[in-house]
Amino acid sequence: MSHSKHHSTCGLVNGRVIRARARAGIGIVAALVASSLAACSDAASSGAERPPAGEAMPNGPSTQPPGAGEPGAPAAAPPGDVSSPESPATPGSEGNPTPVAVATPEPAPAGNGQSPEAAGEASTPSETPADGMPPTDGTPPTNEPPPADTPSTPVDVAVGPDPSTTTRALCTGTDPIQCHFGGQPGNYDVTVVLGGPAAANTTVLAETRRTMLAPVATAAGTTRRFTFGVNVRQPEGEPIQAVPAGTPGLDLYFVGGAGAPPALESIGFRAATEPVVVYVAGDSTVADQTGIDYGGWAQQLPQHFDYPIVVANYADSGESSGSFLNARPLFAAIESRLTPKDWVLIQFGHNDKQVEAADFHDNITQLVTRVKAKGASPVLVTPVARAQFNAGQVSVQHINGLNANLPVIIRQVAAEQSVPLLDLTVSTSDWLREVGPNGWQPFHALGTDVTHTNDAGARVEAEFVRELIVEASIQPLVSRLR
Repeated sequence: MSHSKHHSTCGLVNGRVIRARARAGIGIVAALVASSLAACSDAASSGAERPPAGEAMPNGPSTQPPGAGEPGAPAAAPPGDVSSPESPATPGSEGNPTPVAVATPEPAPAGNGQSPEAAGEASTPSETPADGMPPTDGTPPTNEPPPADTPSTPVDVAVGPDPSTTTRALCTGTDPIQCHFGGQPGNYDVTVVLGGPAAANTTVLAETRRTMLAPVATAAGTTRRFTFGVNVRQPEGEPIQAVPAGTPGLDLYFVGGAGAPPALESIGFRAATEPVVVYVAGDSTVADQTGIDYGGWAQQLPQHFDYPIVVANYADSGESSGSFLNARPLFAAIESRLTPKDWVLIQFGHNDKQVEAADFHDNITQLVTRVKAKGASPVLVTPVARAQFNAGQVSVQHINGLNANLPVIIRQVAAEQSVPLLDLTVSTSDWLREVGPNGWQPFHALGTDVTHTNDAGARVEAEFVRELIVEASIQPLVSRLR
């Protein structure tokens, strides 16, 4: 994938790739969008209305398609409006976990030799049926197979833990293949060898529907090896929302696509030895969403980073700059774990609707300076644009009820503090202008929510984040992009 300034962005409508070069000013082919809308009617089929301007929404059940989850299991909730408590709360334990048994040729018991109780977890993993993996919406961008004039099996660098077929035998199911290894919260290095005797197409997910690897196509008789980092928390997704907590320990899912099943030849994992952690602070537009109708852009970010980067997404629905800053399970949890080699991406604005300009400036500044005080590196991100139009044009974005221009303030703090800025407000506004008032629906939750994206929209926004990291020349991160 090119690292050029006007790197193309992949947006997907039910598996069809739209190349959007909003920052280069190249228009999207309107006919392609129009022809794809019918195929994406499922995304807009729900009659549920969502607040057109706000981001926070009441928790409630989300309709899942047949086979998306275990029968009788609680339905996942859409993004909530529960602001974080400002009184002290006990954050979930996380960091480098106590080492669990690493994959070896010797037989290992279920859970890789360590139950969640032995690892300090409060509960045991529940049995999950083969069709109970975290569902996805749409088809992610593809890791293209090697061209015909290259060797049939690409040479992938051997880093990370050694994969083994013995550990692979602990996984269950065929599509998806599910691996529940247990263990403590923390950061893990994972190596997978994908492919095998038959042609396959494999997407790798972890925890709460985080995309670790975009689809990997392997021809019959070939394999590919990848190593990546996984952040494990309990609960798995949003830190303080009333949503399902997920299965304790390390969870991985291998999903087929493009008419082919997934193929996992071998797998290995270990407690991360030297992770470089990219923490994310934000709201529901960024968060690891549980409900299948919603997707936050940081949920799609791990697929863009190579080993040893680990994405730890602490974004939470309903949070403002002030509520996140003052919540012990949120910013304090990030702050307590920071090391000098870590990074923190910071996006707020959607819920700062009645915050004075000076207070917003102070909150963003404090987030930046406290990250710096730990020796880590903050990166400011302007908030994603809402799909709101006026006379066919994208509406002015994120001027709050007290007339504070929040993106301008974020840009000001970035300049004052000499920290990188990712102007996602501009990128997403340009993109919405390209798709237009009749083209944004396939990328947004339920086809009606102007604030929250689904997985397809989250992939587009994560690709913009990737592009902006390159444009900002953040070399320690650029050097680790896939």
